Amino acid sequence: MYEGLGTTYERFILHRYFQILNSKYTIKNVLEVPAYGMTGIPGINSMWWALNGVQVTVVDDDEQRTDDITNSWKEVGLDASIVFNRGNNVLEKFEDRLFDMSWNFASLWYVSDIEKLFVELTRVTRKVIFICVPNRANIGYWFRKGRLKREGLNLENIKPARIVSEMERLNWKLDEKGYFDVPPWPDIAMKKEELLEKIGLKWFAMKLRKTHEDGMCILDYYSGKKKNIEDDILKYSFLENVPQPFKGLWAHHRYFIFTPKRSKLS
Repeated sequence: MYEGLGTTYERFILHRYFQILNSKYTIKNVLEVPAYGMTGIPGINSMWWALNGVQVTVVDDDEQRTDDITNSWKEVGLDASIVFNRGNNVLEKFEDRLFDMSWNFASLWYVSDIEKLFVELTRVTRKVIFICVPNRANIGYWFRKGRLKREGLNLENIKPARIVSEMERLNWKLDEKGYFDVPPWPDIAMKKEELLEKIGLKWFAMKLRKTHEDGMCILDYYSGKKKNIEDDILKYSFLENVPQPFKGLWAHHRYFIFTPKRSKLS
């Protein structure tokens, strides 16, 4: 199984932010909802947390996908509570302030009622909410915006101003925001190997596919079979610390970290 270089890279960059969040907020349990957003194997974005001893709950609104997510977690031998719940009240079964952290990645444009989701997220979360969305200023985003609209995605949901205003209305403050996921390739809706072939770099595409044949799969990293994958992938991360103006145009994603304005920690 192979997710492609771009998706694998995104996951390892996310790990860096997870480490920072865990250090700052001492996370004991995590909720990921919605779980469907990133391409590749669905529902495995929170495996890093399980590897680090954090209790994980993943909520998905598609029954078949929920089964696939469950099987992926079993394959690597990690524990998580995988919950199938369809509709706008996907979190109604959870108690208030149950989770230290809630988060999602590139999934808000699949949500039909984002106001309801934010109400529920802020209700069930104690310490921090971490939201990641596609970067609307990215050049690649504008090339595929028409297709995204035709697919029926709710592009209004990923507007930073809307996210921040909704969270502030619910009495949560924006602690930090920024750009991340800044690889040397553009943000396109295809595997990077396919792009390389299209622009005449077939040799590089073949090299990446050979890496796949040698076993480059993110699940092998999570299962502990091949920890060296991280070093192989992060050699492409040299642009992550470039100046903000460049990141604003090239970064594939933006992130927002929210905390409650009044204490919910007791």
